[in-house]
Amino acid sequence: MSTDKIETVYHTLDQSSQVLKEELNISYLEALIETGENLLDDKTVRVLEGKPSKESQIQLNSIYEQLALSEISPSEVRQGIQLSILKGMREDYVQPNHQMTPDSIGSLMAYIVETIAPPKTTTYHLLDLSVGTGNLLYTIYYFLKKDNRLIQLSGIDNDDLLLSLAAISAALQNLTINLTHQDALSNLLIDPADSVVSDLPIGYYPIDEQAKDYETSFNSGHSYTHYLMIEQGMRYLKDGGFGFYLVPANLFETEEAKSLLDYIQKVGYFQGMITLPKEIFKTEQSRKSILILQKKGQNTVQAKEVLLATTPDFKNIAAMQEFLKEINQWKKTQFNESFKNKEERNE
Repeated sequence: MSTDKIETVYHTLDQSSQVLKEELNISYLEALIETGENLLDDKTVRVLEGKPSKESQIQLNSIYEQLALSEISPSEVRQGIQLSILKGMREDYVQPNHQMTPDSIGSLMAYIVETIAPPKTTTYHLLDLSVGTGNLLYTIYYFLKKDNRLIQLSGIDNDDLLLSLAAISAALQNLTINLTHQDALSNLLIDPADSVVSDLPIGYYPIDEQAKDYETSFNSGHSYTHYLMIEQGMRYLKDGGFGFYLVPANLFETEEAKSLLDYIQKVGYFQGMITLPKEIFKTEQSRKSILILQKKGQNTVQAKEVLLATTPDFKNIAAMQEFLKEINQWKKTQFNESFKNKEERNE
């Protein structure tokens, strides 16, 4: 992978976005969408009501000529786009629930998905209920996309700006994805997924009438969005499918957590929870974990021992390699052994 090519993608997007931001008097992220559409339209600058000006059109055309997408891998394009979105989120002061999932976390989630729920079918459906800019979903996609696997991607989000960024990003990477602008807690017209992966929005869900349809809703007041999203994920998983969710590290330490645990045990299995290193979070309160759930099915079983672990500092390469080996070992000695014992009991 070439850092030069990633930087070329980033600089092209950044420079052109800055021009369009000033010319059209729009935010950086809106300008990023505009410049992405220009690139997809054979590098043709869209002009409405005389804007951008002739001078800026010439400047944009010069910038676009720097970029030859056909010579850059889709994964490198994704990383260049990611850098541009990160800059835009800083400039536009995007709220925490809309921030992009860092690559370090996305790569770890991808490894966990590959280890615990690898694609076995001809087509593997991967769903993100809070897709945002798509970076987490695309990161996992490239990790799984090997051995001629066909990965079907679906993403839901109710923020049209973020969804537009996800669409532009996918198009520039030449990826096919089914993106839906919708409240993820409403009825969804999507096929059941093999795995659900989501960096869940944290907080209260404002539509109490809608929340009543969920078993994890509260009897009074607003319910937790992340509880409802976990329940929705289980609804749209295939039998035996897995959910991998980025959640608060103290998810099960609150008084309300019993309703969530009761629901999980009713429809599936709590297979693991991996707490992320404290070094990547500003405060202990903002620390997150990766929750691993499985929906019940004909050939499913509770792991002999739930995977409870804390990730070492991502900068400690040796410790991280050992940690990843431990996850692999858990899958072999706990999860697979439990499944084998169930098969023997059924004979």
